[in-house]
Amino acid sequence: MADILEGEKLIWAGRPTWKWSLTFILKWGILALIPLIVGVVLSQVSSVSVTWFLAATVILVAIVIVLAWVRRLDTHYTVTDRRLIVRHGILNRNERSASLERIQNVNTGQGLLGRLLNFGDVEFDTAGSEVGDAELALRGVNDPHQVRDNLDRILIGRSPSSSGV
Repeated sequence: MADILEGEKLIWAGRPTWKWSLTFILKWGILALIPLIVGVVLSQVSSVSVTWFLAATVILVAIVIVLAWVRRLDTHYTVTDRRLIVRHGILNRNERSASLERIQNVNTGQGLLGRLLNFGDVEFDTAGSEVGDAELALRGVNDPHQVRDNLDRILIGRSPSSSGV
């Protein structure tokens, strides 16, 4: 979790859901099966043993699963009453934050698997950011529409127009 400044109130903290890792595992897991497929094809046309190809496939699938797990665990999101913070990394740490006052738009996105399993991304456009700027997003959160709606309520409560100005 990111360091919270004195006087800040924690609203939400979390990391991507395990369901988000399924997309990574499916994409790279299918590629990890290539050695086994090659081994089976070669064993049909020659006397090549499938054992080494099977071992390579098992190792690659294990690597894919470990990478998906690490990818999920190295990402942490924090929302306070003042800031949104996205932190990535275990050995090399990268942190992006934005004042809630700078957030102009909150968007959601879900792929096919995300729609089926109800997870997705919540993306933020901030004042002064340009197309080439690094993005600020909560990737792979459960029920991204609910997260967006909750953040919208916080942002609307902080806007100058809501105070009658």
